Amino acid sequence: MIKTSIKVGERRNATILFADMTGFTALSEKMDPEEIDALMNRVFGTFETIIKDNGGFVEKYIGDALVAVFGVPEIHEDDPVRALDSAIEFGRLGSSLLAGLPGDLPELKFRIGIHTGLITTGTRGDYDVVTGHAMAVAQRLQGAAVPGEVLVSDTVKEHCDSEYRFGEPQLLTVKGKKEPIQAWSLKGEVSGGGEESGVYIGRQEILDDILRLYIKDDNRVVTGRYIVSEPGMGKTRFVNALLERIRRFPDFQAPILKAKAQRYRSARYAVVSDIITEYLGLSVYEPPDSIRAALRGIRGMAEGPIDGFLRLLAMKEGDADDPDIVLSLFAIFQAIMEQYSNALYSCLVYIDNAQDLDGLSLEFFQYYLKNGRIKPFVLMAGREYPRRLREVFPDLKLVKLRPLNGDEARQLALALFPDCPTPLLDMIVNQGMGNPLFIKEYAQYARKNKDLNSLPDTIQNIFLTSLDRYEPANRDLIKKLSAYAHQFSADDARKVQEATNSPATIVDKALRRFVEDGILARNGNFYSFSQDIFRKSLYASLLNHNKRIIHGAIADIMLMGQKPHRLRLILHLLRAERWAEAATIMLNDTARTYTYEYLAHIDLLYRNLSKAAPDEAIQLLILRASLFFNAGRVDEAEQELKRIMQAALAQEDAACMGFAYHLICAINTMSYSFQKVRFTGQKALQYSRRAQHPSRAIQGISHYLALAEMHRNNFAEAWTIIEDTKQLAEFDNFQYGQTLSEYYLLSGDYQQAMRTIDGNATPSDKNYQPVATFYGLNLRLKVLWQLCDYKALGPAAKRLLDAGELSRSSISQAHAMLAVCQHLAADHKSAGESFSQAEFHTEQIRNDFDRLDALRTLSQCLLLADDANKAEKFALEALALGLRHSCFYPTFTVCLSLVRTMVAKGDLEAARFYLQEAAWFFTTGLLLPYKDVILYYYYAGSLGSADNAARNRQIAKNLIDDELGRLKQPELINNFLTVRGYGEIQHALEQLEDNHEPA
Repeated sequence: MIKTSIKVGERRNATILFADMTGFTALSEKMDPEEIDALMNRVFGTFETIIKDNGGFVEKYIGDALVAVFGVPEIHEDDPVRALDSAIEFGRLGSSLLAGLPGDLPELKFRIGIHTGLITTGTRGDYDVVTGHAMAVAQRLQGAAVPGEVLVSDTVKEHCDSEYRFGEPQLLTVKGKKEPIQAWSLKGEVSGGGEESGVYIGRQEILDDILRLYIKDDNRVVTGRYIVSEPGMGKTRFVNALLERIRRFPDFQAPILKAKAQRYRSARYAVVSDIITEYLGLSVYEPPDSIRAALRGIRGMAEGPIDGFLRLLAMKEGDADDPDIVLSLFAIFQAIMEQYSNALYSCLVYIDNAQDLDGLSLEFFQYYLKNGRIKPFVLMAGREYPRRLREVFPDLKLVKLRPLNGDEARQLALALFPDCPTPLLDMIVNQGMGNPLFIKEYAQYARKNKDLNSLPDTIQNIFLTSLDRYEPANRDLIKKLSAYAHQFSADDARKVQEATNSPATIVDKALRRFVEDGILARNGNFYSFSQDIFRKSLYASLLNHNKRIIHGAIADIMLMGQKPHRLRLILHLLRAERWAEAATIMLNDTARTYTYEYLAHIDLLYRNLSKAAPDEAIQLLILRASLFFNAGRVDEAEQELKRIMQAALAQEDAACMGFAYHLICAINTMSYSFQKVRFTGQKALQYSRRAQHPSRAIQGISHYLALAEMHRNNFAEAWTIIEDTKQLAEFDNFQYGQTLSEYYLLSGDYQQAMRTIDGNATPSDKNYQPVATFYGLNLRLKVLWQLCDYKALGPAAKRLLDAGELSRSSISQAHAMLAVCQHLAADHKSAGESFSQAEFHTEQIRNDFDRLDALRTLSQCLLLADDANKAEKFALEALALGLRHSCFYPTFTVCLSLVRTMVAKGDLEAARFYLQEAAWFFTTGLLLPYKDVILYYYYAGSLGSADNAARNRQIAKNLIDDELGRLKQPELINNFLTVRGYGEIQHALEQLEDNHEPA
């Protein structure tokens, strides 16, 4: 196995912020260069701190502009929100950063563009870099913004529209994109003052419980709740709904103090500082004078604590600790609480991402809640409730947000996508797994794209975020293993590591950890991802270069094993872009013409091999045409035939001509064009023999030629064609047995047909076994139907339904026949379900000929189940198709079913009309179904002219006797006479004979 190093980096969705300072030129004209440099350091230093505090990083500076990325190196599910928070903070500070400079300086403003999209991470030299078209979109948004404006893309708005207000949309063109992008101007945060921040559905019982607790709160004791939820479970929306309800309480005046804990934020007492400045309507980045003035507005506030707080905000990393800071914070916090000591409702402190609460803030809250006179109602939310928090807040009971139930999930999806079609709605609810964010993202994606073929980027980010707890080597390993769509062993994982120049020694321990954490599931010696959505998220993050290497390594591992799963091997080779190997394996598959999964990949192979390997490319076209035909997609098969015939004629290629005529012969057989079958079949044999096609192909052509002769009532010629195949060098006894069984079936020797099926050897090629099983069972059903052996028919139908889905028409007819057997057993509920399945599969059939066969059988079975109205409906639909295409054999059956139905209804004129239609088929001299011929002569004797009545009745009587001779067994004869209704006909004819009227 060739070892190849994979590249550092990954594909992921990130949020890009472009910010450009306006007025820089005017400033530089009025200021000394050193002053300009100091100002720029102050401005961009502040902005960089804001970006870092919100979990982003400054990717680069471009003159008087900066580019920030949220989602690299650490990814968060709310990266778009973090970017907007930073932009709002920029705008809030604005010209306050000019404090202390001459007053005649121009106003300082920024134009900001924000976009969320696909990027790739990597390294260039010693630097981490981010690349992708998303950068260009963000830059275009920034360029279109007016000074002081923030423009965001559609994707950002969709992620943030429950927390922010936006203006009207505007269209922008972006270089490299054909379609214009839609931009939205950011107007500010949702105020919460009675303004709903988006759809909220579900978990009402938890909401009501916290509201009751808050209403009863005593501000002399600590009360509250700690809300835990998995990513995307709607924690933020739940809290917003809770706070909206609280703000609407009568006479509510107490403050709601909010802060979000940030991991790795270096500022001391970060959360406490945020709570205090948020109460003041400011931020920690404001000029000190602004903060001092706001603090002085609090009743009873002394200068000492204000000075201490400003010293705290001015501290840099590495500065010495100030032991008096905690007392300053206590004094400020207590002064805020005292403002509302007599308020009807308690002050409320809400800390989001509480698991990341900084240690100094935690110590402060422990001190204040023990010693403060007025205590707030405390609400915290996070992904987990760490022990260090439980020890400090023992009175905060844990509340876990449950997933939405099915009804709640449907309500939420419909609120977001009111016109969602039911099948798509079911998929959204199913794939959303009760997770509100998943449901929201799937609903928005479905509304825009009308399908759910791809994974929305927010869901991908949630899963990528969950990998932060692992060492880098383990993260890389689980991402590589995401290339396995099914299962893999520990040995497979080690080989992938070795093939990608990575340590294999970590595998066993890492796999145990992934199983413990629920990422992987173990079944014996094999592992698989517990959730495919998680696997897809990891896989989407791999660089395309790395995907090719990993899939190539997996393909090599499979090739070294015994009997690898063919389709999975081909998929890995395709993704490794090893086109020739994938094509060779596909074309060497003896069951390839029934492996419909190949259809999704042939076009890709053809495009990559049409010039490099034209012979293989034309074979792929031939395979696609065969698959279309066998799947019943005849129109598409004929389109492929045109391309193949053009190539064959241009190259004078006997192999291609042989195949083309083979397929044309098959289509002619399906459409009952038997004269054309003889012509095209002979040409197919000629070219196929010249090109030395395999014996199975020769026998396949002979099969169609023999069928044509059977339907032409030329059974002697058909027998000769069948027997001649025994002379082939690699004679296939199984295929010979199948054709011979059809010969006996159509000639009326049902018992011999069944004996031939039972004695027919299984195919020598085990790879062909599933195909042989399906079509062998399909032929068995046809014989059992003619034998009226309902006892064996039901189990055989079930076996066919379990054997795969190689033919929609066969599946539909199996369901219909099974329904008859269930009806006869008085299991009417199951019969109804089986008929519904038959109708469903009939609706899915794409070509008229297969659809006609399915409709004919469905109408017959409904008639036997005493549902004459539905039987008539499907018979009429079948008749229209049959007459249009002159498909005499099934159409004759349909005509007689309608005659029978009309007689039962008492509509003799309609019965005579359909009888006349059936009469035309006798002029062809072609084979007609024996049992239906009985019906024809019986009804011709009773509804036709009196001149031929006696003769027709006598023929009917003789034909019944012949059919009884074919059935032989008493039970089968009884079924024929009772279930199929021929006993009534026999009785009527016998009565006429007893009355001395010629039968």
